[in-house]
Amino acid sequence: MSLRILQLNSARLYIGEAAHTLNLTEALRQAGHQVWLGLRSGHLTIEVARRRKLEPIEFEMRRRWWPPGELPDMRKLAKLVREEGIQVVHVHRGREHWQAALTAQLFRLGVPIVRTRHVVTPLKRHWANRWLARRTAKLIVVSRAVEADVRSTRLYRDEDVAFVPGGIDLEHFRAKGRRDEMRTKLGLATDAPVAICVARFAKVKAHRILLEAWDRVRREVPKAMLLLVGDGLLRAESEAQANRLGLTAGEVRFLGWQSGEDLPGWLEASDVGVLTSVGSEGFSRAVLEYLALQLPVVATRVGAVPDLVTEGVSGRLVPPGDAGALAAALSETLRWPPERRAEMGRAGRAKAENEHGYAAWARTHVHLYEDVLR
Repeated sequence: MSLRILQLNSARLYIGEAAHTLNLTEALRQAGHQVWLGLRSGHLTIEVARRRKLEPIEFEMRRRWWPPGELPDMRKLAKLVREEGIQVVHVHRGREHWQAALTAQLFRLGVPIVRTRHVVTPLKRHWANRWLARRTAKLIVVSRAVEADVRSTRLYRDEDVAFVPGGIDLEHFRAKGRRDEMRTKLGLATDAPVAICVARFAKVKAHRILLEAWDRVRREVPKAMLLLVGDGLLRAESEAQANRLGLTAGEVRFLGWQSGEDLPGWLEASDVGVLTSVGSEGFSRAVLEYLALQLPVVATRVGAVPDLVTEGVSGRLVPPGDAGALAAALSETLRWPPERRAEMGRAGRAKAENEHGYAAWARTHVHLYEDVLR
């Protein structure tokens, strides 16, 4: 049976949980369900959704919560649910969670609300969150770390919490023989050892630690190159740090934000995928993309990363904030024979195929939706 589902996400930046929402919309549509996608107007996430032809619906989702100012969005949401016969409203952040719950209450919609929690941040057990929990039919958590945090609060009944890790378009993130072409674009030798980090430039992503580590790696691994994909408020600070360390354009390259169409090519041009976060990582989209493109992963042991990367099988795990341990793991992995890295890459791809493909991901969500509709 085809379901009628509304996905809502208020993210301005195209962060992991925004990509998760767009990917889930795509996966559910491919599975034959009718899915509406409501996003915040005027920001990057909705522009990405348009480029992906997902036909998003604009909501103002004001930056500052102010009840009278929410009424236009609430009326629009209620009208959409009623006119389109929406059966489930699935929210992904606190802002739209509150908006959906209050709209359902005020307009007596009778539609179940499902929430996915993406972050490892302690939930507070105050009266407002208790009210919200009672009006949430199902809470989905994307990693065991998020699950442990949620269950410790006892805001939600055990049977109302479901673990569903993120999914990925396995065909889009598949090796397609672009390695030499992408390396030529950057002027890289075919045998240059290349590491790539896909992350926004924010404190929690710890580019400072990565650049400290790379200063050591370049002395130990001849011709090693670090590709930094992403943008953010701290990019200029990271570029200044690279200059202070004397890292040249032949040793580190800032590629900026890359579209979903271009990113798989840059991953395919690389030998190792890197993540250096010092916190959060409720679910690491970047690590899952590395695995799908058959890259061995060197990452910090935070959040969902240990759920995704098996030490010594698909990658290496190091303590967060430890530049020395990170440098050692990167240098060792980049010096490995290509055959050993390829073996790790195959293990990572197998995990992505077995546990994170679109089809199985959509089916799991549909089972949960059907459960709350019974």
